[in-house]
Amino acid sequence: MSSDKPKPNPPGLPPDARNKIGQRLKTMYDTVVQQPVPDRFVQLLDELDSKRKRGGHDTER
Repeated sequence: MSSDKPKPNPPGLPPDARNKIGQRLKTMYDTVVQQPVPDRFVQLLDELDSKRKRGGHDTER
């Protein structure tokens, strides 16, 4: 059985819109990546590392 109805467009955005969004997200992400890690985060990561080295709880699964 043949249908005379045109096929609907596939879901999602057209390629040009996806490319533009991707370029803008990359620009935003590149800016964030260049920012320094806050001192408090570095301190917390150092504390976790020292606990792990002393045989504290393993945070990896």
